[in-house]
Amino acid sequence: MDLAWKVIVLVGAHILAILLALSWIRLRAAPGKKERVVVLVLGDIGRSPRMQYHCLSLDKHGFDIHLVGYKGKEPLHSIQNSKGISIHYIDAPRKLSASSSPFLYIGQAAVRILSQLWQLIDVLLFRIKTPGHILVQNPPAIPTLIIVQFIRAALGSNLIIDWHNFGYSIMALTLGQKASVVRLARWYERTLGAFATAHLCVSKAMASEIRDGLHARGKIAILYDRPPEDFRRLSLEEIHEFTSQYDWRGDELKHGVEDRAASSPFTSLTTSGCQFRANRPKLVVSSTSWTEDEDFGILLDAVSRYDEEARRLEKSASERLSSIVIVITGRGPLLHFYKEKIRNLKLQYVEIKTAWLSAEHYPLLLGSADLGISLHTSSSGVDLPMKIVDMFGCGLPACAIGYQCLDELVVDGQNGRIFWSAEELCEQIKDLLHSPESLERLRAGTIEFQKRRWHTEWTQHAKCLFDL
Repeated sequence: MDLAWKVIVLVGAHILAILLALSWIRLRAAPGKKERVVVLVLGDIGRSPRMQYHCLSLDKHGFDIHLVGYKGKEPLHSIQNSKGISIHYIDAPRKLSASSSPFLYIGQAAVRILSQLWQLIDVLLFRIKTPGHILVQNPPAIPTLIIVQFIRAALGSNLIIDWHNFGYSIMALTLGQKASVVRLARWYERTLGAFATAHLCVSKAMASEIRDGLHARGKIAILYDRPPEDFRRLSLEEIHEFTSQYDWRGDELKHGVEDRAASSPFTSLTTSGCQFRANRPKLVVSSTSWTEDEDFGILLDAVSRYDEEARRLEKSASERLSSIVIVITGRGPLLHFYKEKIRNLKLQYVEIKTAWLSAEHYPLLLGSADLGISLHTSSSGVDLPMKIVDMFGCGLPACAIGYQCLDELVVDGQNGRIFWSAEELCEQIKDLLHSPESLERLRAGTIEFQKRRWHTEWTQHAKCLFDL
């Protein structure tokens, strides 16, 4: 315990020195302009679509936006090309190891906090004029929340926390709810997260938890994820144009082929125009970050059952099942683990491919697909899968694994299906891909969802927070 206290005292001394410096800067700082907003992403900017959408909506309303985060995947072209949005990259820190020792974890966190705090002081206090508002996403909570509270105190800016999930609940997936580190992280996140000018929440369930669980100060608003305007169902010609750009051989989808004009596995170009191939495979998409809160074992079990059933019915003209190509997009820690499992399946009627698409090509894939699958189970039980939002925006029905509050997004039998087991998922895939009427009925259900796009939702529920 002595080591833990030494670390805490050391960190406390540094923080006190920083606070004194920030207090001096605060006394000298000019008041921040309401129109100047810092959007802080302590993560890869290019892999933070919601925060990029915030920037675009702020830009449409004439704000001066400074987007701060890590360099990784390329941001949206509309972000890069906007004169009203400036991007400030900071160095990504080393990941905290998932140690069950609170002493080691506290030491790692202390080093990380101090490193990032100094970087943000440089950006926010010396490279950017005082902002009227700081918008920050959570998670990550460590070290984000303690840093923004310091910066907010120094600058006197309004702080708006955009709650995507709870960081401690994600940590608990690996370490367990009772681990000392998880309990410490829970206390930290709920204590520091309660103090903000305003809170944005991705669901009603999360808003209730922020209000009643955290007893948060400040205005609380629900801002559902909604797709931007360029997410839509593609025409047959556009599907051909998109799918013919990719090499569909192998277990990884690759962009760029020699002969783009002739055909793809799904479409062909004839003298009379584009058409779907006879007996073409059905295109199924699942988007993931390859983390513990998405159990891909369920999908692999379901498609193995589907493949077995397809082999059994292959000689039945009326009951024969379609071949399937499943594209799983995204990167994350469990990617290689599951790729090895996929290689060992030896499927005949199902092909599974991984892909890493640009931000511009991702909606084109969704707009070309027949069915989407979501395996997001939510570590907290109060967030909603943004990937399903993307699918619905492209007119793509989704099968989603059920959990608390999912019905705020997926209405079973109306715009998608909800499953609870691999057996149910297999039956839903068979039904929807074998019965065009069932699939089209769900597709029609996504049209109502598409009436509310991101900027409309943002203007109605979020803009008022930047007028405070």
